[in-house]
Amino acid sequence: MNGAVAAAPGGDRLRAALGGPAPRALVSVRDLDEARLAAAAGVALVDLKEPAEGALGGLDPRRIAAIVAALRVRAPATPVSATIGDWPAEALDAIEARVRQVAASGVDAVKVGVVPGPAAAALVQALGRLAREGLPLVPVLLADAGLPEALWQRCLDKDFTAVMLDTADKSAGSLLQCIDPDRLQPLLAQARRRGLCTGLAGALRQEDLPTLQRLQPDFAGFRSAVCAGDRRGQLEVRRLHALLRALAAAPVVAPPGLAPA
Repeated sequence: MNGAVAAAPGGDRLRAALGGPAPRALVSVRDLDEARLAAAAGVALVDLKEPAEGALGGLDPRRIAAIVAALRVRAPATPVSATIGDWPAEALDAIEARVRQVAASGVDAVKVGVVPGPAAAALVQALGRLAREGLPLVPVLLADAGLPEALWQRCLDKDFTAVMLDTADKSAGSLLQCIDPDRLQPLLAQARRRGLCTGLAGALRQEDLPTLQRLQPDFAGFRSAVCAGDRRGQLEVRRLHALLRALAAAPVVAPPGLAPA
């Protein structure tokens, strides 16, 4: 694992999941059937969201809790994350309430989208306060309008479980097409030095794997790459297994700045 997972409920599952060669696969699923398929295939993290409701469209917390309960029986070692849905950064009270609801469902990580703008810094600060309470938070910084370097820096001194970069507009190409990968590398290295886990997502495809191997985030998020049609379609087992095989076959690369073990 490139970074240490902060102490939080489910931390042991996350530490174990991120203990192999990076990056590990986070696969987003919308229901219990897809969650079971992903867990059975051996993905490192099962991520619950509703793709038809936006980049970080959320499921009802009661559905999240039911899926988590089922996976704890079927795949007890597999960590589960969930999004809270797409909220404007100004909606601090609503975001906090939904964070607490999703955390109470038993997930190992709660993903919260952060759109750069005037209210984003206050949102990161509020999320940091919740993280200090022990809530397993993962801010997801959206990079459609450019690399949010200042927000990334604000995340580094918080007790977050991880920090991610993603895109909202999946039709505009992958994150690695929107942002020069050479600009991502220093940010990932900064987080690594702070012991913070990192994730990259945003319409990532199998052809992005060589660049992801070079960048070495702890995990990479996939939805479009494992669906028939676009990301709103059904998860396709054949595509999922092909992605995981390609990820497993990629050469192990030491994180930039670190010597191979």
